[in-house]
Amino acid sequence: MTVEFVPVKTDEDIARVAKMAGEIWNEYWPPIIGQAQTNYMVEHFQSLPAFTADVKDKGYEYWFITVREDETPVELAQATGDAGLQEKGFSLEDAAENQYAIESERDSLLAKEAIGAACEMPQLRIVGYTGGHGEEDGRFFISKIYLVKDQRGKGLCSETIRFYEALCRDRGLRAMYLTVNKHNDLGIRAYKGKGFEVIDAVETNIGEGFVMDDYILEKKLR
Repeated sequence: MTVEFVPVKTDEDIARVAKMAGEIWNEYWPPIIGQAQTNYMVEHFQSLPAFTADVKDKGYEYWFITVREDETPVELAQATGDAGLQEKGFSLEDAAENQYAIESERDSLLAKEAIGAACEMPQLRIVGYTGGHGEEDGRFFISKIYLVKDQRGKGLCSETIRFYEALCRDRGLRAMYLTVNKHNDLGIRAYKGKGFEVIDAVETNIGEGFVMDDYILEKKLR
């Protein structure tokens, strides 16, 4: 499995992040902070308007967390499409095996090669999102690292931290930091295991009686 970080660039990308955020938050956070605060925070910090403002007005950068898996991809149909096989009304199997499905031996060979290459092509799957922004004090604030449920515990958070380490070093930044809910014991242990240290504790009033009760964890890079 190969992990890749794909920049979120278009309005469609931002909408996809917002949809994923709503699903992940409503699955993960209600047992920790309650459904009411989850709803409020999704609306104000993890919604399409919030992500759009982050990217266009606040200098945030976002990436899809993706993995390459060994599965037969949807690119199979695209790979064989160039031979004009589907336009002739044949299935992929028929197109490769039936000598009457194509007009020449050359087309037949190309079709088989395309199907074989496509079957070997790992499928790109979006399994989470992450984002943050650089700050004037030489640190990078990691605002979000979220994964779908079936991809947690597979080392993807560690891969994401390594991604940010490389990004920060490339940009000459001295440290990176993030906030973790004080009751998110799993997250706190995970980040401490990756070299982060608790440097502060903050309570932030976010409106309507809700409070973000967090630790600030930092990892120095130089």
